[in-house]
Amino acid sequence: MNHNSYRESRTLGGIFDTSVPLPSGLTANHLEKALEDVRRIFEAINNGLSTHGLPTMEKLIRLNQYSGMVSDFLTRMLDRVSEFRRRPDTAFPDLENPRTNVGVEVKATTRVPWSTVGHNVASGWFLISEYDIDEKGLPSFRTVWIGELDKSDFTFHGRSNRSRRTITASIKKASWDKKMKKVFQRSSGVQGQEQ
Repeated sequence: MNHNSYRESRTLGGIFDTSVPLPSGLTANHLEKALEDVRRIFEAINNGLSTHGLPTMEKLIRLNQYSGMVSDFLTRMLDRVSEFRRRPDTAFPDLENPRTNVGVEVKATTRVPWSTVGHNVASGWFLISEYDIDEKGLPSFRTVWIGELDKSDFTFHGRSNRSRRTITASIKKASWDKKMKKVFQRSSGVQGQEQ
């Protein structure tokens, strides 16, 4: 790999690989700005909570809700900084470039990323951010992955007759290894903590 394809992000504490193919209208600079803004949003929320003597957001809600917020905020920030526009809530994919009609589905997780689930799985670009929560209650991005997947790259999970859980799908590990590329990697430790 050519070292010229790596770009440091001091604010995110990691490296962008600019050789990773991205859909037209989306760049590593767009991703960096959007990820920084997501952290700023959580910082503003937590500062507001603190002024009222309340705990930070991650102590008030379930982890899956926090991941949903990370995903939603990242979608909205990419809408602000790139050519991609946010589609209506619950639409698939989350973002679409009106110039190219190419879409991107955005996910966030603290778990192994190929276990990330979806309800309305279809072919297209997928952007998945892995994160930890730092001591300030902010998402600290470990890795950001991107790739083009199709329906055959997913395994669907059924449910029992008694379950009311929505049927979901996860990415097959073999498909993940072949198609998903690491566009950002945190250098080490958790962002915002002593290294």
